[in-house]
Amino acid sequence: MEEAATICVLVLEGIATAAVLYVIKSILTPDPPVHLGVYHRPGRWYGLKFALMYLLVKLQQGRKKQKREKDAPLVTGLPQSGYGVLSHDSPEEMDLPQELQDHEHALDSAYFNGFAPDGTAVVMRICRRHGRRAEIWFILHVPGVGVLQAPQHPDTAVFNTDGKTFSAAGLSFEPVEAMRTWKVQFNGMMRLTESPRTDVTKEEGRLVHVKFSFMWSAYTLPFNFDTDIHPRAIARAMAIEKWNKQFFQDLRSSHQTHYNQWGQLWGGLHIEGHEEQHVRLKGYRDHSFGVRDWGFMYRYIVHFAYLEDGTCLQVATVCFPTTMSDLRTGYVFTPNGKMEAVSAVDLVLSSIGEDGTMPHHYSFNFVAGGKKYHVQVEIYCQSTWYNGLQWESRVHERLANFTVNGLSGWGVCEFNYKNTTGCPLPPRESRPQQPLPDVTSSHRKLLTLPLSSPVCRSTELVGGKGSSLATLTALQSNGAMFKVPSGFCVTMAAMKLQLKLHPTLKSKLEELAQVSCSGQVDALKGMCQSVGEMFISVALVPEVREAIKAELDNLRTTSQFAVRSSAIGEDTEEMSAAGQMITDLGVRGLDQICDSVQKCWASLYGFPAVQYRRQHGQPVVSSMAVVVQEMVPAEVAGVLFTQHPVTGHPGKMVINANYGLGESVVSGESHPDTITLSRGVDGSCQVEGVDLGSKTQQVVPLDNGGTALQEVISAQSEKCCLSNDTAVRLGHIAVQVEEAYGGPQDIEWAVSQDTVYLLQARPITTFGIETEWELMHEFDAPLSSEKEISTTSNIAEMMPGAVTPLTASTFSRAIEYGLQNIAASVGLKNCQPYFKKMGLCLGHMFINMHNVAEIYEQHVTIADKRVAEMSLVGRCLEEITMDDIIEYHGKSSLWKGVVHSFNFVKHLYTSKHKIQKLEKTLTTYSICRHDNASAMYQEINERLPECYQAWADHMSYGARSAAWSTVLMMVLSQGAREWTMQLFSDMAHLYVNCEQVTSADVPDTLEKLAVKLIEEGHRDRLIAMSPQEATAWLLGADSGPSGQLFQIFLDLHGHRCLREAELREMSWRAAPTKVVLTIQTMLKNNQIASVKEPFNFHEAVKKIKSPITFAGRYILKWALPYARQGVMEREQSKSAAVKMADHFKQAYWYLASLMVAEGRLPEEDLLFFLTHQEIGTLLRSRSAVLVAKALRRRRILPKQMSLKFPEICRGHPEPIEVGALSVSGSDLMLKGMPVSHGTVTAPARVVTRLEDAGTIQAGEILIVQSTDIGWSPYFPLLSGLVTELGGLISHGAVVAREYGLPCVVSVKNATAMFQTGDLVLLNGTEGSVRKLNANS
Repeated sequence: MEEAATICVLVLEGIATAAVLYVIKSILTPDPPVHLGVYHRPGRWYGLKFALMYLLVKLQQGRKKQKREKDAPLVTGLPQSGYGVLSHDSPEEMDLPQELQDHEHALDSAYFNGFAPDGTAVVMRICRRHGRRAEIWFILHVPGVGVLQAPQHPDTAVFNTDGKTFSAAGLSFEPVEAMRTWKVQFNGMMRLTESPRTDVTKEEGRLVHVKFSFMWSAYTLPFNFDTDIHPRAIARAMAIEKWNKQFFQDLRSSHQTHYNQWGQLWGGLHIEGHEEQHVRLKGYRDHSFGVRDWGFMYRYIVHFAYLEDGTCLQVATVCFPTTMSDLRTGYVFTPNGKMEAVSAVDLVLSSIGEDGTMPHHYSFNFVAGGKKYHVQVEIYCQSTWYNGLQWESRVHERLANFTVNGLSGWGVCEFNYKNTTGCPLPPRESRPQQPLPDVTSSHRKLLTLPLSSPVCRSTELVGGKGSSLATLTALQSNGAMFKVPSGFCVTMAAMKLQLKLHPTLKSKLEELAQVSCSGQVDALKGMCQSVGEMFISVALVPEVREAIKAELDNLRTTSQFAVRSSAIGEDTEEMSAAGQMITDLGVRGLDQICDSVQKCWASLYGFPAVQYRRQHGQPVVSSMAVVVQEMVPAEVAGVLFTQHPVTGHPGKMVINANYGLGESVVSGESHPDTITLSRGVDGSCQVEGVDLGSKTQQVVPLDNGGTALQEVISAQSEKCCLSNDTAVRLGHIAVQVEEAYGGPQDIEWAVSQDTVYLLQARPITTFGIETEWELMHEFDAPLSSEKEISTTSNIAEMMPGAVTPLTASTFSRAIEYGLQNIAASVGLKNCQPYFKKMGLCLGHMFINMHNVAEIYEQHVTIADKRVAEMSLVGRCLEEITMDDIIEYHGKSSLWKGVVHSFNFVKHLYTSKHKIQKLEKTLTTYSICRHDNASAMYQEINERLPECYQAWADHMSYGARSAAWSTVLMMVLSQGAREWTMQLFSDMAHLYVNCEQVTSADVPDTLEKLAVKLIEEGHRDRLIAMSPQEATAWLLGADSGPSGQLFQIFLDLHGHRCLREAELREMSWRAAPTKVVLTIQTMLKNNQIASVKEPFNFHEAVKKIKSPITFAGRYILKWALPYARQGVMEREQSKSAAVKMADHFKQAYWYLASLMVAEGRLPEEDLLFFLTHQEIGTLLRSRSAVLVAKALRRRRILPKQMSLKFPEICRGHPEPIEVGALSVSGSDLMLKGMPVSHGTVTAPARVVTRLEDAGTIQAGEILIVQSTDIGWSPYFPLLSGLVTELGGLISHGAVVAREYGLPCVVSVKNATAMFQTGDLVLLNGTEGSVRKLNANS
C-alpha cells in the first residue's frame, strides 16, 4: 500500500511539474506573427485552448445528438429540433424561406449544383436580401451546346423579386417536402458563350431562351455545420485565434445556420435551338441563413465532388479574419449514406492562389472517419461572380474533374476573394412594392371602397381583380406611364349584407352546396339557374344602394361604366376563373349600376363558375366584390403578355389588339392583330413581328348605354391597329408592371387619345404546369450510384403495377422503414428518412439489392448473401458480387460481425412476439371516425406509425422463414457455394401442402362455398344474377348456410384483395362483388373442392434427387417442421400487416368522403392521387393547384400501369418494349425455377392486366407476371401456373403446391413470349415451359 501511494505521489508531482513547465514555457514563448497579416498560427496557449474547445464542442454535440435521437419520429427519422443556434421546431420550418433578420447583411440563401459523367453540370444559387433584392449565381455547362450563364454575370445582383420565396430572374427553388424533395425551375434568358463572361461592360455571346423543370430528391441526411462538424476541426480553428472579448462577440454576431445535403436532380432541359433532353445529375444543396457580410470574409476554397462509386464529399478551407482565420472542415458520405466528418485537411489557403492566380491542376489530402483521402483536381470551366452591391466579394466557380483515391469524380471547387475594386455599375434598387394594408374590423364593414384607397388593395375585402386595380392605381400615382380609370369596389361586405337581409337567398345557397357534393350535374345546373334568378329578382338592400350612390357622387362624372366581378380567388396565381362571370359594359346611372352589381353576384353562381370551383376543391358558396369603373372610350384595346403565353419565352412579349373596346379580343369575337416585341434583359423593347388579324368587327359603346358589334372598314382592317411606337410604349409599361408585381403578367389595356390605360393585370398561371414526363417521373427515387442493382421481384408480387401517389407516400415508405429497421436492429446504423433499400421509378416499386446487402456476411457473420437473394429474387444473383457489396458497405471486424450476428438472432427471435402482439392488437383495433376532414386527417397522421410498424414486424418475421429455408438448402447442397435449380426442385418437395397457409385457405373456403351453393340448389339462380344482385343475396338473410359461409370468408379474409397494398383498391370486405364474380365462375365450371393429401416426410425425401448424408437426413427431419411452419408464419404475419393496412385504407376512403362533403375534393377517388403530406396541405390551404395536379396524375396512371420492367436493373430502371419480345412459331421453350412438381398440357391464359383476371377459364395454365393473395380465388380453376417473378416461398409457389398444380416461377418474359390460347407443356419438375403445335 505504501509503495502504491508513493507511486501516486510521484505521478501527481510529475503532472504538476509538467504543468508548471508548460505554463512557464508558454509565458516565455512569444506568439508567432500573423501570417501575411491575416492567418493566425498556433500560439503559446494553443494546446490548452485546443483541449478546452475540443471538450466543450464534444459535450455540446453529444447533448444535441441525444436531443435529435430523442425527438426523431418513427416514420421519417428526422430530428425535430436542435439544428444549431437558430434551431426550429420542425424540419419543415428549417427548410422554408426564412424571415430575414433585422440586419443590413441578413441573408437567406439556397444553392443547388449537379453533375454528370458526360460533363453536364449546373450551379444555381438564390440569396435573398432585404429590399426585394437577391444575389444569383447561375452557370450551365452542356456538352455540344456550350457554357450558359445568367445574362448579368459577373454581376450577381437581381432586383424586384417577390421578396418572399426563393425566386429571382426566372429561377425558382420550392421545397416540396422538408429535407427530402425540392422543385427547381427556370424560365429565362441565358448568355451562351464559349467561356463565361468576366467583364460586365462588354457584350459577349448571345442570349438564348432556356427552360427546365427539375425535381431534386435527397439520398443523404443533412450535414449541419452547427452540430456535425468534427470537434477537432472547430477546436483547432478556434484555438489558433487570439481570445478576447471582441473575438467572442464577433463569433456570436456573425453566426449563420448552414447545412448541406446530397441528392439527385432530374428533369427536362430545353435550350433554344436544341432538342429537349432529360438529364439526371448528382449534386448537393445548401441552405444558409443568418448574417453574412461579404466584406467580412477574406478568402475561402471549398470543394464539392461526387465520385463514381456514389461517394459524396465536401472539403473547405475558410478565412474569417476576425473569428476563424484558418478553418478546415468538411465531410464524406459513403455510397450507403454513412456520414464521416473531416478531421484534418492539408490544404493551406496561403499556399494556393493567395496572389489571385488560381491553379488549374492541384492536389491535397484530408482525413475523415480515420481514412486518408488523396484528392486531385482538374479545372475545365470557370465563372467569376461579384457579390454585394459594391462587389465586396469575388467568387470563382470552377467546374472540375476529380480523382479521389483513384476513383473518378465530378464537381465544383469555389475560390472566394475579398474584392476591393468596387462596382462599376450605377447605384440600383428595387421598385417600391405596395405594402399589404392592415385590415381592421371597421374596414370589413365598409360596403364600398374607392380604388385609390390603400385598403382597397386587400383581396379579403375586394377580391383579386379589385385588389389588382387598386395596386395599379397606386403605381399610377408613382409616376408610371399609364393611367387607371377611376372607380370603386362594392365590397364583399355588401354581398354578405345582401344575403343577411334575404334569408331565403341564403338558404338557397345552402341547398346549392348540398347538391354540388352529390355529383349530379343536371341537378346542379338547375339549382344554379334558380339561385341566379333569385339573386337578380330580390331587391338590392338600401344600404348598398346608398353606398354606391355616394361613390358615384364622389366621381362626379356622367361617363359610362364597366361593372365587373371580383371574386375570391379570381385572377390569382392558383386560379384565373377567366370568362366565368359577367362583365357589364356601357352602364349608365345608379339604377343600371345596381342592376349590374346584382347580375355579377348572380354570375358567381352560374353553372360554369360553380363547376369550376367544385372541380378545383374550392367552396361552392363563396363571396364576391364588384368593380365599378369609368369606361375608357378606347380607340384600340387588347391584352399583353409579358412573356410568350405559349412557350414562356421571357424575351418575347405578345400583344393582341383590335379597334374599339378590348371585349372583342378577350371574348374571341374577332381575330385581332398580334404584335411580338423582343425584350432585352435591360427592359428595352422593340417590335419583332406583326401578324395582321382580320379585325372584321369591333365592340363599341352605345350612346344610350351598352355596347354593340360594329363592322371595321376594310381600309382599317388591312393595317395594324397599333403603331410601333405605341406597341413599344406598351412594352415599357408592361416591364414596369411586371417588376412591381414580381412575376409575368397578363395585362388588359386600352388606348384613348394617345393615353395608355391599364384595365387589369393578373399573373400568368400556365407556365408552371408539369409535363407528362414530369408527372410520370415525379416520385422517382434517387440513386447514390448508377452501379446499384434493383429488382422487381418480391415487391412486384406484393404490389404489381404502378402505385398511386398516396400509396407511394405511405406503403412504400413503410416497406423502406421495415427494411431499414432490420439493419438498425443489427446495430449497423439508424434509420434514414430516404429511399435506400426501396426504389420508385415511373410509379413502380423496386428493391435495391445493393442496400439490402447491408446485412450480408460482411457485417453479420451468420448471414448469407444467397439467403436474402433466394428470398427476394428466387435465385442467387450473379449481377452483384461480395466485392461489390464490400466496396459499397465496407466490412466489419470479426468482433463486430459476431455482435451483429447476436443482435440479428435476437431480432429474429423477438419478431414472433411482436407479431403475436400485433394480432392481439388487431382484435380490437380501430381508427376513430371524426365528423370533419381536418380532424380525420390528424387522426390518420398520428396513427400512421402503427401501420409502418406492422409492416416492419411482418418483414422481420418473414426473415425467420428465410433463415429456416437456408438450413434446408445447406443440408441439400452439403455446404456447396452454388445452389442449382435441381436443389430448388428438391426443396419444392419439402414444402408441399404446408398446413394453415392463409393464401391456400382463401380458395379452400371459396370451394367449400361453391359446393354448398350447389348442394342447396342455388347454382343456376346465382349464375343468372348480376354480380351486384348475387352479392346482395349472399349478404342477405335469405341465403341461409351459404350466406353464413360467405360471411365467414369475409370475416377471415375480407381485408385481402388484388393489389392489396394499394390504398385505392378496396378490400373484399368493402367491395365483396370482386369475390362474387369468382364464385360465379366456379359455379359455371361446376368446380368441386379438391382433395389434398397430407404431407409425408419419408415420401418427400424419396423424391429428392440430391444426395443426403445420414447426418443431413437427421438435421432435415429436425429442421423441416420449423421451415414448413415458417411458411405459415410468413403468410400469417403478412395477413396481419394487410389487416392493419386495411384499417388505414378504410380510414382514407372515409376521409375522402368527408373532403367531398366539405367541397374540398370533387370526387373521392382523387384523394389517392395526392400524397399523404399533400392531403394535409390541401386541408390547410385549399390549394386549387393540388386538386388540378391530382386530376392530371390520375390521367397518366394507366400509362404507368402498362409499363413493364426487367427483373434486374442496373442504375435507374428503364421500361422494356414488350412487343419487341414476341416470337412466332412453336419452337419456343423457356426455363425457370421449379417450385411445384408435375407436368400438364393445356391452353395458356396470359394475363397482363389485373382487370382481365376474370377471363380465366377452368383447366387453363395461367401465365402472369406474379400473383398475390388476390389471385387465390382463381387457383381452383387452373391446371398450372407460370410467373415471371417469384421464388420458392412466393405466393404463387405456396398455393400451387397446396393444390398440386405444376408451377414454374422466375420465367423471364413469359407474358410476352406466349399468347392466350397457345397450347403449352408445363413441366414443374424440370422448370420448363414449352409451346406446342395444336396437332402435337
